[in-house]
Amino acid sequence: MSKVRFFLEKSIPELEDLQKKGVFTKSEITMLMRKRTDFEQRITGRGARPRDFLKYVEWEKNVERLRLKRLERLHIEHGGPSEHASMRRRLFVLERAVNKFPAENDLWLTYLDVARENGAIKVIYEVYSKLLQLQPTNIDAWLSAAKFEFEENSNASGARSLFQRGLRLNSESTRLWLAYCQFELTYVAKLLARRKLLGLTSEQAQAADMEQERKEKTTEEELQADEIALPDDDEKTLTQLPEADLNMLGNPDTNPALKGDVALAIFDAAMTTLPKHTRETPFSTANKFLAIFDKFDQRNYLYSHVLDELNREHSDDVRTHLLDITLPIRTVTVDSPDFADQLQLSVNKFLAYKARKPNPELTKQFCQQLEAKFITEENTKVNEIVRKIITKVKA
Repeated sequence: MSKVRFFLEKSIPELEDLQKKGVFTKSEITMLMRKRTDFEQRITGRGARPRDFLKYVEWEKNVERLRLKRLERLHIEHGGPSEHASMRRRLFVLERAVNKFPAENDLWLTYLDVARENGAIKVIYEVYSKLLQLQPTNIDAWLSAAKFEFEENSNASGARSLFQRGLRLNSESTRLWLAYCQFELTYVAKLLARRKLLGLTSEQAQAADMEQERKEKTTEEELQADEIALPDDDEKTLTQLPEADLNMLGNPDTNPALKGDVALAIFDAAMTTLPKHTRETPFSTANKFLAIFDKFDQRNYLYSHVLDELNREHSDDVRTHLLDITLPIRTVTVDSPDFADQLQLSVNKFLAYKARKPNPELTKQFCQQLEAKFITEENTKVNEIVRKIITKVKA
């Protein structure tokens, strides 16, 4: 009870402020204290459950909504001891929750959501640090932390560091490899789009812009927040991973990193690592990476590397041949302006393979792909053309 009383006494200045301003009546304040006492007794007792903490947080959120509505309706100014009390209390409740139930991911997610809603950047860093320390094999946690760094905190270097450390501890995670690859390609795409928009063509102008961005990144929030502390991984290293400090100056014609070489380094490392730890085959891994490469402008360059990699070890495999034949039509639709040209290129590739060494299985799979991809109910003219091509391929 002494612990409960201590926590409740900390809310007295807030409640006095609410009553003084006329936001809540004396009887409402009494009711709030009674309800809060009940929640505190539940979560500090031996029979506490994760949902008790979540209910407490939800109740506090509803009280805060009511407070804000009354401030607006009564034209009462914001400020005073009650202004941020609800946010602090919810965070404090959730801090105790994850300490008591460190394996309950719903508590961690709620903790992060509350911190985000209230712009508590330092708390977000602290939560991720603690979560990754306690659950270093939680792939969702690594992905969430990296996403926060890149998408919400605009910190590509921090996101890259998280991906690399996460992979050193979880080298068997296909999801983490794929997410890391997609991040690097997205980073390059955003960088090139920004330079095009701003007309940054020279390396000098690009370097100046990058330095300015770095300076602008040093905001007050960032100064308050430490970097995410990461679990130790001295025993596991993946030396194939690219360095975090990357030279991104120039353009795709002069800088391989801007063409996607960093993503390809990740692909190479994954192709070496995943088959050792999982049931992934080189072809299943390659196809998952190809599905990511499909989304980016530099895909033909990336495709070529994947094909070269498979040809090195599996040059006689029908799956390698099929990939080579179908690469021209991977992202083509019947409405694409280059549909006819790319389809013809694909058919020519098949006929070249057939001339060297006929393979019924290759023919079967190529025809199945043509039918599945291009024959639809909407376009009878295209259907007729594709069926004629399939007949020619089978001949």
